[in-house]
Amino acid sequence: MIIDAVANLTHYNKLFPAIPEAVEAMKSIQQQEFGKKYFFKGGYFFFQEGVTKPIEEAQFEAHRKYADLQIVLKGEEYIAWNRLADLTEVLPYDPEKDVQKFTGQNTHKMKISEGMAYICFPWDGHQAVFHVDQPLHFTKAVIKLELNTK
Repeated sequence: MIIDAVANLTHYNKLFPAIPEAVEAMKSIQQQEFGKKYFFKGGYFFFQEGVTKPIEEAQFEAHRKYADLQIVLKGEEYIAWNRLADLTEVLPYDPEKDVQKFTGQNTHKMKISEGMAYICFPWDGHQAVFHVDQPLHFTKAVIKLELNTK
């Protein structure tokens, strides 16, 4: 997992060449439609907004076809990370949704605020959109970057 400032995303362009196009496409949206998928060469993105859930209700997940680049546009959320080997599968991998769900310890957690971004790789079990004490409001972009799995 990579956690960084949005301003530093250009440092990861060699790893993910679609980042500039994704960010440019995201910025070009005049009116955000939450939940709608917007496509670009190399993946797609959508916007989410809401209130975080209690940490006890959050599940870990992982993806295989896409890396998650999540950008907090307003507000904040907590995220947690753990190795897949240290998690217990609760829902098997669904190739249509590109998601596998897990449960486990969330000992590695961090608050992500406006202007921050994180990238989750297939080996990263990650929980998102939760709080540890009081609910938080957030708006974010979830960018799915295609992985070269050949």
